[in-house]
Amino acid sequence: MSIRRLPPLNALKAFEAAARHGSFSRAAEELHVTHAAVSHQVRALEEEAGIALFHRTGRAVELTDAGRALLPVLSQAFDQIADGWAQALGQEGGPLTVSVEPSFAARWLVLRLGKFYRAHPEIELRLLPSSEVIDFERQNIDLGIRYGLGGWSDVISEKLFEATVYPVCSPLLIDPKKPIRTPEDLRHYPLLHEETMGHWLAWLEAAGVRNPKWAARGPLFIEASLALQAAAAGQGVALANDALAMTDLAEGRLVRLFDLEVPDEEAYWLVYPQRSARKPKVQAFRNWIRGEAGLLPAEIAGLKERGRAKARRQAPEDR
Repeated sequence: MSIRRLPPLNALKAFEAAARHGSFSRAAEELHVTHAAVSHQVRALEEEAGIALFHRTGRAVELTDAGRALLPVLSQAFDQIADGWAQALGQEGGPLTVSVEPSFAARWLVLRLGKFYRAHPEIELRLLPSSEVIDFERQNIDLGIRYGLGGWSDVISEKLFEATVYPVCSPLLIDPKKPIRTPEDLRHYPLLHEETMGHWLAWLEAAGVRNPKWAARGPLFIEASLALQAAAAGQGVALANDALAMTDLAEGRLVRLFDLEVPDEEAYWLVYPQRSARKPKVQAFRNWIRGEAGLLPAEIAGLKERGRAKARRQAPEDR
């Protein structure tokens, strides 16, 4: 029987924490030891290995090539130990932490979480609304939900659904003296922009409106949910997608102005590191949210049918 030769475990823990945080001080806080203790353990590990794991420049530290190669191996090993220990004790291993794009969290995810809690009462879910790119190696996060082009390195990316955009506004916004019958009629109302003016320019071009200099009018919002909230408050016309606007459309706070919708290059993605894939709580959330995403087309179709039925009911009154 071969004897397993391991380096000092305390030194491995100190290195992994320091490498994950990019800071000896933050590693010391996590491990409840002093900065000097972390530094001593890391140097002991480097002496054991005979190679440098960090470049040290003043107070700054940066991983060497050897350190970068070692970090994911250790992080995965410590995760496996933590998961195995929790399973052996019949525990769930702490909360399931999900980083999620704020607008998606507020307008789609939280409205459906009751289903997840009922299906998995044993899982404690912790949501972290953030638009920042996740560093799974340095942050204690199990999964992320992102809006983007996909193709992120070092993570598993699964597309939840694509998006198309179209104009919406409050029904109270429209002035009877300035009806909105064609896209050109939008010149009489402020346009609400999300992050860039480019989204509106793309939709107007697809609608056949040429060189709309007036499209640059209106406020610019960092988050899509803020633009939709402003639209529901009667402050202008926003571009929306079904995932974010469907509740307001269903409840009448927003109305869709035209049938034309423009595909967005970006989509909603579920992302997670390979080491998270085997965790039962991650698998449970993944299966649940993919199922919810699969229901979206039927929900959209039902919403459109309710809108058409409402229009038919109102038609006799308009004649």
